Amino acid sequence: MSASLIPYKDGPHDKKPLLKKLPRFLRRFLCVLGMAPEPPKIKGVFTKYDLMTPYSLTIRQWYEDLILDDPATSECSLISVTWYKNKNGVRREFLRLDFSSPDKLHTSIVVAERGASDIKNGNPSNVIQPSTDIEAVTPLGAPTPLLVSHVIAGSTAGTTDESSPPVDETTETNRKSILSSHMSSMSPSFERSARDVIGYATLESSAGTELERMCTKATPIRTLTFPPDSVVPSANELATLVYITSAHEPTYNVTNTQCYWFVETIFEALKSLFAEAEEIIVNTQGGTWNGVPIRRKPSADGVCTKYRAARAALAEEAERKHTAQQRQEEETRRERQAAEERALEAEERALEAEERALEAEERALEAEERALAAEEANARLLQELEALRRARASTSQD
Repeated sequence: MSASLIPYKDGPHDKKPLLKKLPRFLRRFLCVLGMAPEPPKIKGVFTKYDLMTPYSLTIRQWYEDLILDDPATSECSLISVTWYKNKNGVRREFLRLDFSSPDKLHTSIVVAERGASDIKNGNPSNVIQPSTDIEAVTPLGAPTPLLVSHVIAGSTAGTTDESSPPVDETTETNRKSILSSHMSSMSPSFERSARDVIGYATLESSAGTELERMCTKATPIRTLTFPPDSVVPSANELATLVYITSAHEPTYNVTNTQCYWFVETIFEALKSLFAEAEEIIVNTQGGTWNGVPIRRKPSADGVCTKYRAARAALAEEAERKHTAQQRQEEETRRERQAAEERALEAEERALEAEERALEAEERALEAEERALAAEEANARLLQELEALRRARASTSQD
């Protein structure tokens, strides 16, 4: 793992040069003309070009209903992971995951984020149930009922953001002290069931543009990329990691398992699991609110342990299914071979019966020929006897 720090100047990650955008514009133009290759039909990762709004689902629904059992998702490779932070308003943080299609002709954009539901933890009905329609479209990035900015509203922190004019050191120290004290004193009542969601679309589509616009309006914090010939996670593996992280702490707690925790845990776990990844540090404001570090529960190691166990279990299950499929295929092959052998034996018996019938027919023809020959011989004998009788009669008259 290598890391480099790039000063953030509102540039390298959120505003692409026109020349870099040109291929996408050309692709969209060709799509309008019907000349561009269609994105692969891999639900949960890619969408049609004409989709206007990105699909948004709970992470559990996304993983269990679309990703888990689709082998095509294991052929979609991760290109990069970028950690973002909103610049204004609610300073929520989220992840952007870019994947390439199996044929490397298309790119998808997936955004993962954590929010809070409006149901308190401990309520039996606090589990967020997936929609019955797995293609349901809901907006990403909607404010949640309980976020850091809502909790601290009215304090000295509420009027200062990252773009505010600088204040003197004493005032800044006091502000951070007040904020830290305020955050530390929060009671467990500031808990809700987490609302962890995924938005995805093909990058070249209008829906993909909407997700990308959400990223360009935010501040990039860190990015992970993968050098050539390195071990690159697939969409299936990334989805497992995101799902396990969501399930690891299903409660949104503003003091330790908020959106900052969610993003950092996935990012750090990914670095640990795929050590060849290269990290670019663009900004150091991750996990902070108005410059104040927000406490996050250390969970990356635990998530990594669960991830490895889950992938091992999935591999074992896949091997079991593969073995069962092989046995089924072998049994089917043997049954087919036995059926073919029985059919061949029946055909051979039919041929033998046909041969016996032909032989019987030939014998019948031979018998008929012999009978005809005997009949002809008898006719000649009768003629000869008749001729002899007439000869005798003629002699006796003389």
